[in-house]
This record gives sequence, structure tokens and C-alpha cells, in this order.
Amino acid sequence: MRTLLICPAPRPALAALAERMPLSNLPVFGKSLVEHWIQHQASLGAKEIWILATDRPDQVRQTIGSGAKWGVRAEVRPERQELTLDQARRKYRNGSPEGWLGGPNDVVFMDHLPRQPECKLLSSYSNWFRALAAWMPLAAGSDRIGLQQPRPGVWIGLRARVSSTAQLRPPCWLGEDVSIGPGSLIGPMAILEDRACVEDASEITQSVVGPETYVGPMTQLRHSLAWGETLIDWQTESSLKVPDPFVLSSLAAGNGCRKQVGRAPRLAALFMLALTFPWTLAAILRSKMKGQPALVRRTAVRPRSGTIDRIEELVVYHELESARGWLRRWPQLWNVARGDFAWVGNRPLSPAQARELATEFERLWLAAPIGLFSLADAMGCADCLDDQARAHASFYAVQANLRLDWSIIRRALLAPASPAHEANGELADAGQTARQPIDGASSPRRLGGRMPPATDGWAPASKSQSNAQGREAPSPLVSSSLVEAKK
Repeated sequence: MRTLLICPAPRPALAALAERMPLSNLPVFGKSLVEHWIQHQASLGAKEIWILATDRPDQVRQTIGSGAKWGVRAEVRPERQELTLDQARRKYRNGSPEGWLGGPNDVVFMDHLPRQPECKLLSSYSNWFRALAAWMPLAAGSDRIGLQQPRPGVWIGLRARVSSTAQLRPPCWLGEDVSIGPGSLIGPMAILEDRACVEDASEITQSVVGPETYVGPMTQLRHSLAWGETLIDWQTESSLKVPDPFVLSSLAAGNGCRKQVGRAPRLAALFMLALTFPWTLAAILRSKMKGQPALVRRTAVRPRSGTIDRIEELVVYHELESARGWLRRWPQLWNVARGDFAWVGNRPLSPAQARELATEFERLWLAAPIGLFSLADAMGCADCLDDQARAHASFYAVQANLRLDWSIIRRALLAPASPAHEANGELADAGQTARQPIDGASSPRRLGGRMPPATDGWAPASKSQSNAQGREAPSPLVSSSLVEAKK
């Protein structure tokens, strides 16, 4: 049996949503709109599905492939303009009812979700949100592997991590690999697509957060559609680009500042990952016995190439929850194998930690690639973000070379694992609540304009390169009618 699906052409009312992809490809509960329709038509007995696309048909074709995963033969047919139902029937059916699904399923215009024809999607942002909210109970179909419903109206996808102190108020939907930080409030009427990351003490109500979207700490989203840096108020039908990536940004792979990791170092990381796996089993078993996840998800910031004053990309990495010392960083060998991390660089900083880099010299930390080992590790710094660590990171960003890298690896491996090595991730996860202020007389670690003493020619030689006095406070969160920073 054959059927036709008509993809919607661009709509001015949904222009901000269609910037990345055609409307038919927009994510809806972990799948694209066209994928939901193919699955629905296949359940009705369709074996051959023609998709008529006017907007970026190549992207539609890339999304659905051949249709084999639904057990159908899918074919994308480009059209110059969006056809009406009658025009599509006249052009493709030729008046013959044989071999086609019965009406109205023979030709479908995808302006609504399956089994919900009364809720139109395309006339406004508000209608888009209301249609998704109404379809939430229908999204939890039998094909959802690993989907949990801990209580009525709350759905949590596979591998989602929710802090024990976070609140989930029904109805709300958390997609696969979603991360919710401590003290956050999700719902009512909140939809978080796959791989969304919500930091500590944030509130999301009457909103949709797109896939691979980062929501910064202490951020409120109300009546919003948030995807990457794009924020839409569906009540007022207005949109904007959030300039502060610490508030709202994309976690998707971009063109950040990366050290080109060759094949040999990446293979070496895979080898070390396999070789040291037996030592990680004890840490994994300890986590399982405590009922905790073995891996803890972290978020780090990374600048774009050629700039040190603007952070455009965030990267996700993991640590072993119950491990100590260098073993805690064992999962980051996978980041090295992927090319996200280098063997040597500056340690990853969370958005909250990056905010504390107030001066241009300190922000050199972000000009170097993220590394498994750092100069601060080799020098045995007692704190992951104290003034000595900042000075070493800035020095490495300027003076990095192969000889220095080998020296750092040798010294870091020979140095005993200190509590600072373990606290690097723990402080990031705690939102810096345990760290004393760096500015002011109350700080026990204030450097007062002095650089750490030189050791083996590694530390910066000039005092004038850094001045910790007169440091300006980190810039506050961007605030608008759409995004509000909690006081």
C-alpha cells in the first residue's frame, strides 16, 4: 500500500524554528515530525511512502534514509511549491484507488501530529507549543525503549540523569540523556528534548527545550521555546538570540578551539582505556552498591578558534563517581580518543568556573585546548582554580610545545594524586558553593599581583603579566522578559 506525505513549506510565523532545518525535520519528543508520520502510516499498513518536500529536501532525505527502519520504502520527491491535498492526489494517484491507503490517509499534509488533527502546528509559536503539550501522553508509545513513568504525568527517557534535589512537576517530559542539576524545577508543562542539559537551580515551566541545548544555572524559562542560542516567547510571538552562552547555548559539535590530536595519540588513549579498565571495576561496583550512577556528567566551556573573550561551545565529559586520584578522570580517555580532549592542555572549566576568569590574562586559560593533564597538575596545585592554577594555565596557553607536553605528562604521572585532582569536577558540580570568593580580603588565596615562583623554568617569569588586584566582578546573567536570572 502506498501513501503520500506533504512536508510544509517555510512559514513566516515559525521562521525562528526553521532556521536550522525544514519544519518537517523539527524535533518532537525525540523524533522529527516526518519520522512520527512515517511510523504512523506504516502502522496503518503502508509499505511505500512518498514524501513531497519543497524546503531543503536533501535534509529530509538524510533524516529518513530509505525507510528500512520502519519496514517501508521511503522516497523523497522535491516539489517547487507546497501542493494541496487535491493537487497531490491528481498528480500522483491518477484517479486510481488501487494500491493506496484509504482516505484521508492516502495523502496527508503534515500540519498536525498523528491522531491529533484538531491541533494545528504551523500557524503560530503558541499553537506549536500547545500541540506538543497536548500530544505528550501519546508520545509515550510502545516503541519507546527505556522510557520510565515514575508517577502520572512524568516521563523520563533512557539514560536521563536527574538530581535527587530536583523537582519534576507533571506534566513534563525528559528525553534521552537529559541532565537535570540540583535544585532545578521542571514543569508543569515542560518538554526537554534529547541531550538537553539544565544546570543548578533553574526553572523551566510552560516551555520546550530543544535537543543538545544548555540551560545555565539559575535561569528561568517561562512560555518559551529554547533551542541552542535561540529563544522564543510563544505568548508574544517574539524571538531573540541569547548572547551569553552561560545562559543558553548549543551543546552540538561546533568549530571550537581544538588541538589537532593525531591518530597515534588517539589510539594510545583507546589502548589505555582498555588497559586500565580492570582498575575501574572497583569504583563502578562501589557506585552500584550505593545506588549511584557510575559516571558523573560534566559540562565544560571552550572558546572558538582565534578568540579568548567569547565562549561559543560547550563540551560534555564524564568522571567516575567513586574513584579517587587520576582514576577519576578515566572516562576522559574517551574524549581524547574522539579528539575532544588533548593529552595535555588546560583542565576543563564549568560555566560557573569560567565566569571567575575576570582579566584578559586569566582568560588565556580558555585559549588552550582541554587536556587530560595540565601544567597545574604537574606543579601540584592545591586548588583546581586558585591563582597558581590560573597562572600555570595562562603560561601553558602561551608557551605550549611538545617538550613541555612530555614534561607535564611525566611529572603529572609521578606526582601523587592530590585532593585537588578529585575536586576539579566536584566543585563544578556543586556550582562553586564550596569555594571562597577570590576577590576581597576574605579570600584565603588572594595572590595580590604576585605570580607563583618559577620552577624548572615553567612558571611565567614576569610579574607584570598578571595583576590579580582590581579584578572586575564576573558579568551577570543576561536578563530579559524571556530569560530571568534569579536574584
